[in-house]
Amino acid sequence: MSWMPVVSLTELKSRPTVRPRFLDSSPFFKCKWINGQRSSKRCRLHGAAKAKARSSTSTHQEVGGTTEYLAWAKNAGINFTKVTQSYFDEGLRGCRAVEAIQSNEIFVSVPRASALIVDPNARCPCPDFVSKEYWKQAPWFIKMTVLLLHEASKGRQSSVWGYIAQLPKSTDTPVRWSDEELDELQYKPIKDKIIEQRKQWVGFFNDFKSASVGLAGQSVTWDQFLSAAENVRSRAFSGPYAGTPLAERLRLGALVAVGGLGYAAWSHLPLTQLLNGALAAAVFNLLYDVILSSKLKWYALCPIIDSINHSSRVDSKIEFEYFRDCIVASSGVGWSPGQQVFISYGPQTNDSLFQYYGFVEGNNPHDTYSTFAVKDDGENIELIITAKGIATDESLASLSGKLGKNENEQVLYEALLSMLETELGGKVTSLADDQRLMGASHLASQRVKAAILFRLEKKKILLRAIERVKKKLSKLEQ
Repeated sequence: MSWMPVVSLTELKSRPTVRPRFLDSSPFFKCKWINGQRSSKRCRLHGAAKAKARSSTSTHQEVGGTTEYLAWAKNAGINFTKVTQSYFDEGLRGCRAVEAIQSNEIFVSVPRASALIVDPNARCPCPDFVSKEYWKQAPWFIKMTVLLLHEASKGRQSSVWGYIAQLPKSTDTPVRWSDEELDELQYKPIKDKIIEQRKQWVGFFNDFKSASVGLAGQSVTWDQFLSAAENVRSRAFSGPYAGTPLAERLRLGALVAVGGLGYAAWSHLPLTQLLNGALAAAVFNLLYDVILSSKLKWYALCPIIDSINHSSRVDSKIEFEYFRDCIVASSGVGWSPGQQVFISYGPQTNDSLFQYYGFVEGNNPHDTYSTFAVKDDGENIELIITAKGIATDESLASLSGKLGKNENEQVLYEALLSMLETELGGKVTSLADDQRLMGASHLASQRVKAAILFRLEKKKILLRAIERVKKKLSKLEQ
C-alpha cells in the first residue's frame, strides 16, 4: 500500500484513498511523506530533478555522524545498498546513488520494527511519559512528537537511537521567525498560517506538560518539544492502515490450526468442514484488513527514506509491503552512481513546503498564489492563480458574479488585470529588486535568503498571470 508525506490535516482530507499493495500494486501517487523537512537547516531551491554530488563527498565516511548512523541502519535491517546519505552544494544533506538504480526499482527497504510508527488502534505506548487520556485525544503529529521525545529520553536503550541521534537538534522552520521576519515574505496568506501554527504549537506544548508523567516527560523543554515537532511535520509519512502484522497473524493462525485439529479429532469432525471454517476465517481476516485500510491511517518516521530530498518532477512511490512487513521506496526514473536521488513529496505548494519543510522549490508546478480583493461594499473576492498564471474557474466565476457583469467577458478580464497589477504593485520590492538581492545572497542571513526565494516564486506567478490576461484582452479587443 502506498504511503505519502503528511503536510496538513486539511490537505490529507483531499488525498485519494489507496488500496493495500497486496491487493493492488498500482502506484500510489508520486509521493513522499508527512510533513517532512529535509535534514538541512538551510532553505533550499531545487531546480532540476537530478544533481551531481560534490566531488569532496566520500562513500560512507561523511561528517555529522553519518558513518555511525549508516552502521546503525544496517544493523537495524534497513536495506539501502544502492544509496548513501551524502552532502551536496551548500551543505545540503540528502541521498546519493552509489550504484546504478533502475526505473521503478526498490532501492530502500525499512522493516516496520526499525521505524517509529503511530498505530491508530494502539494504546498509549509510553504511559510512563504521558497520560493515557492525553494520548488518546492528541492529533497524530503530537502523538508522533511525544513518541520521538520518549524514545530520545532512553538514549542508546532505544531501538531507534541511531536514527534519533542524527536528527537535527534545532531546525529553523518559519514557525521560529518573528512577525517582522515573516513580513519579508511579502505574502499575507503564509504569514497568517505560520502565526496560527505558532499559537497552536504553544498550546500543544502546554497540554503536553500538563499531561507528562515522570521526570523524563516533565523535563522536556519548549525548544526540545518544538524541534521534535518540526522533525515530525517535515519527515513523517502516512498510509492506509494494514492491521495486524503478517507474522503475528501467522502465529495466531498456527495456534488456531493446532487447536482446530485437536478439536476436530476430539469431536470427530470431517476434515472438509474444518478446512471450510479455516478458509472462512482467513478470508474474514483479509477483508477486515482491507476495510481497516480504507478507513484508518498510520504514520511513520522512516530512517534513510526521510533523508531523500524532494523534486516535483520525479515520479516516486513510498509503499508498505504487507507480506514483507516493511516500507519501501522506488522511483519512476533511474539514477546513475554519484547523482543525488530524489523522490516527490506529492503535489505541494511552496506554502506547505516552506512552512513545514523549510525550503522553496523553483518553478514548482503545484504552487499557487492566493489573494483577496475588497469590493466597495466590503465583500471579499478570493482570487487563486495556478503556477502557470491561470485564474481558477472558481475564481473567475466568483469575480464575474460579484461584478454583476456575467455577459461581458472583457469587463471581467479588465477587473482581473486590475486586481493582479494592484497585488504586484503593492509589494515592497519588485522582481528585479529580488533578483539583484539574490545576486548578493551570500552576504545575507539564511532567513533573508529564504524570504527572497519565497517571494520571488510568488511574483513570478503574478507576472505570468498578468501576461496571460493581457493577451486575452488583446484577443477580445480584435
